[in-house]
Amino acid sequence: MSEPLNILVLIVDQMQSFSLGANGNPDVKTPNIDRLAAEGANFNRAYCNNPVCMPSRATLLTGLTPKQHGCFTNGTNLPEHIPTLPQVLARHGYRTHAAGKLHHQSYMSPANPIDPERPWSMEDNRKWKNGEIAKLPENYYGYQSADFIGGHIDVWGEYAQEMERKQPGFMKKYSEAGAYYSHPEAPMCYRIDVPEELHYNRWIADHSIAFMKDCQSSGQPFFEWCSFPDPHFPFVASNPYSEMYDPASLSLPDNWEQKNDMLEHLVAYRNMPQYQQAGHFTESALREIIAQTYGAITHVDTEIGRMVNFLEQSGLLPHTLIIFMADHGEYLGSHHLLTKGEWPWEEGVRVPYIWRDPQGSQALGRTHGHVVSLLDFVPTVLEYAGIDQREMDTRGFRHSQPLGLPGRSLYPFLRDGRPLPDLPAYIEYDEDWLPASMCRMRAIVTGQYKLAIFALVHEGILIDLERDPHETRNLWDDPQYQHIRAELTEQLLMELARTGRLDLPRITGA
Repeated sequence: MSEPLNILVLIVDQMQSFSLGANGNPDVKTPNIDRLAAEGANFNRAYCNNPVCMPSRATLLTGLTPKQHGCFTNGTNLPEHIPTLPQVLARHGYRTHAAGKLHHQSYMSPANPIDPERPWSMEDNRKWKNGEIAKLPENYYGYQSADFIGGHIDVWGEYAQEMERKQPGFMKKYSEAGAYYSHPEAPMCYRIDVPEELHYNRWIADHSIAFMKDCQSSGQPFFEWCSFPDPHFPFVASNPYSEMYDPASLSLPDNWEQKNDMLEHLVAYRNMPQYQQAGHFTESALREIIAQTYGAITHVDTEIGRMVNFLEQSGLLPHTLIIFMADHGEYLGSHHLLTKGEWPWEEGVRVPYIWRDPQGSQALGRTHGHVVSLLDFVPTVLEYAGIDQREMDTRGFRHSQPLGLPGRSLYPFLRDGRPLPDLPAYIEYDEDWLPASMCRMRAIVTGQYKLAIFALVHEGILIDLERDPHETRNLWDDPQYQHIRAELTEQLLMELARTGRLDLPRITGA
């Protein structure tokens, strides 16, 4: 087999596919990410498999659906016995490292009932801020080393510790109290003034570059997880990016004034106190929110450019597979919503997804409309590394015909240009953080349609994405679409059965 490629994963938090220049956004400036799209395969119909941080990131780490890996919503730690991608890559000679946000364990945690001497969560913000935790353990979920940041804007972790040592009180600039401008009507939105060389985006990129440089010196292939906390809300950019976009000149989503939630179930969510800010805002506020979001995206793009320039100048670029993606989307005003949650709209579940293979096929340099999902990430990386995916299959070790991971490898398409079969994207969403907001949603997306079923209320949404890209009409009860609803329901049931858990061992035959 040929020499293995290095693997650089560039991941941002809470960015919709439509907030990217390469995907047709006329306002946002993303020249470096657009370069990756121009030199790679840009999938503009890529979907996350869960629209919130922790379950989606756990899927990217394990290749399993949230139901399979057990991290079904924020605040539920990823079980540590589940095999992870960096763990398997390390066994095969890769050096594995993470810089930035991980969010594999809860940001708040109770006492550990199993081991009182050990924190229940190694990413607990209180324990980092009071000095109880100063470093993630080695081989944390398979990362042999890590430079950790938790949170958004008001962050904690090693970056915060370093900044406080250099400039006591510095981290106050990342709090709302330290903002030099806060829009009077815009929820969770303000501007800050932190020098670029001291911002956490620079720190993440610098630590990633240092790791890759060290691997080059040792001649060892690397897996680098470079994870930026932005542009996740609060909607904040730092000078000069906070001033880069004129709010008055920005395009608004065509459906920003539409509040058609389609289901009484979702109307009730919009009216809950915890959603008031996210579902009630003025046009002026939305313009400021979009301006700061785009500023944050361009800031990340600048640091990605620095990393790609390092790879090019060091001679590593021809030997490095680069993947750019987001863990989930952001409504950003569409359907008169902000942030993320129960609504299965495209802006919340459709994410940027770019693969730059330096030795790839004619699939590169183009935008592709194939429906793919983040479940495809792990199988694809494993095939690039020449590793049998059974090493991560928690379900098939006892069987002569292993069941395999639920995603499919994109390698044959990326490397050899072989056709990519049309397969649906499968989405889960489970929330129970307040009894009044209990939600169990399962969805499937095909090339033309989206079906979302809300199990607890026996309601559903059916959208024809070709004829109704802004998702304004629910066809669930339309007589002309009952055959489509039946076909998609059957496909969804097949996905539910196919991705069921089989990892618990059978003790006896009877």
